[in-house]
Amino acid sequence: MSASENNNTKGPNRYNLTPAQIQQKELEKLFEKIDKPVQIPTPLPKEKNVIPPPKDFVRNVSGSSAGAGSGDFHVYRAQRRREYARMKNMEDQERQEREENEYKNRLARLREEDEERTAKRRAKRQKRNKKKQGKAVEEKTQEKKEEEKKVEEKEKKEEKTEENSEKKEDKKLE
Repeated sequence: MSASENNNTKGPNRYNLTPAQIQQKELEKLFEKIDKPVQIPTPLPKEKNVIPPPKDFVRNVSGSSAGAGSGDFHVYRAQRRREYARMKNMEDQERQEREENEYKNRLARLREEDEERTAKRRAKRQKRNKKKQGKAVEEKTQEKKEEEKKVEEKEKKEEKTEENSEKKEDKKLE
């Protein structure tokens, strides 16, 4: 047997695992102890560009009798760069919060305007529908009145015809 064949028969490589293989191994370990509860850590809130505040104690301080050395400029420049980055980050956060508040206020204002418009249109629509219903009711009452008039006219005609027929009969009898 050669060395390459020997490596193939040993099984999976324990080193240089891919992320999928690592995850599979972890899952297998969890499934071995299936009755044991698993603690899932809660993710920490993410804050972008969090720069720590400036240090209160600066270690690279020159002595009272020492002049500025060649390395002091680089220390000063790094401190200044960190401070500018921190200030820029604070300004960006403030600007972002302000824009977010403006956006929320604008959304609230637009919602209120929409509600006012829809309420106004709803009232108009309901008023129009009431008028339609009122007209329909009026039309129905007018139709009923017309029908009643027709019925009354028919009754009057019938009475007149009956009277006429009675008069004719009376004339015949006389």
